[in-house]
Amino acid sequence: MLKKGHWRKITGALSVALLSLSLGSGAAVAADKIKVALALPGAVSDKGFNASAHAGLMLIKERFGDDVEVAFSESVQRPDFVATLRDYANRGFDVIYAHGFQWGDAISKVAAENPEKHFFNVYGSGSGDNLANLHVANEQLFHVMGRLAARLSKSNIVGAVGGWEIPPIRIQVDSFRQGVEAAGLDTKFVAIYTGTFYDAVKGKEAARAVISQGADVIAHMADATGLGVIQAAEEKNVMTIGYFADQLQVSPSSIASSAIINVDEMFVQALQSVIDDKFQKGVNKFGLSSGILEVGSYGAAVPQEIQAEVAKLVEDIKSGKVKIPGPNVPELMKQKINKL
Repeated sequence: MLKKGHWRKITGALSVALLSLSLGSGAAVAADKIKVALALPGAVSDKGFNASAHAGLMLIKERFGDDVEVAFSESVQRPDFVATLRDYANRGFDVIYAHGFQWGDAISKVAAENPEKHFFNVYGSGSGDNLANLHVANEQLFHVMGRLAARLSKSNIVGAVGGWEIPPIRIQVDSFRQGVEAAGLDTKFVAIYTGTFYDAVKGKEAARAVISQGADVIAHMADATGLGVIQAAEEKNVMTIGYFADQLQVSPSSIASSAIINVDEMFVQALQSVIDDKFQKGVNKFGLSSGILEVGSYGAAVPQEIQAEVAKLVEDIKSGKVKIPGPNVPELMKQKINKL
């Protein structure tokens, strides 16, 4: 890993920029440019999961300016995972991000080959002294969004469309369900998994199936597949909960709000930990109080009263007044689910 002796004191404009990140005047950065790379499993045009990671890389470039060099690869297929990460390492990149749990084996392998570099895996489960897995408290954010959906539903039926049937998505869908039930309105919950993050047609088909069962508010946890969910919601005049990014502008008429995961700020904080020599291997988890998770902009159809209720719930979770238990993943993965 990068050693303290490789760093110099911040001066000039970069010092001012990094002070806004609470690094302080005594922080240190590399004598040469810090080279930061990002590997993505999907396209940056998905307006959600992959786009948010790309935004993180761009925020790093904005915050650190000429002191960093950035590069990224998008729509990388699984057989190319190791080669992509290894190529960045061989080209001298100091910090390498891989976006998505599916990179776990590949990034663990390449991290072990390059102990002098730092690696970050979003939703990862790999291991290594120079590998950190960046996770968020999905149970907090999606519980809140479930409560919101239940309050908005007039049919008393709320739905969700998931992508792959993998632990992070299963946690998000189930946490959303728990939030719906916690609202205490006896709201019915319906969920369907599409088995893909990259097929808007399947997303639309799944949303129509949920809508046919009476759901008038639908959340999606499906990346680009979710764009089809939003399209179906527009056509059927039902409300949707956006995913990962603030998706209000994608469909002002149907988006009620969005479950935002500020991957951009998480990327900056991760790089900051390297710069400050405070890198922590293993799981790094960010909750609502971190500023990484937040409720997005509200659509015009969401009453101020409900917005205030949601704001209070968020503050109560941050303060610890309301505690949302973490998921029992092994038990959760045993539960039967509806597939498209």
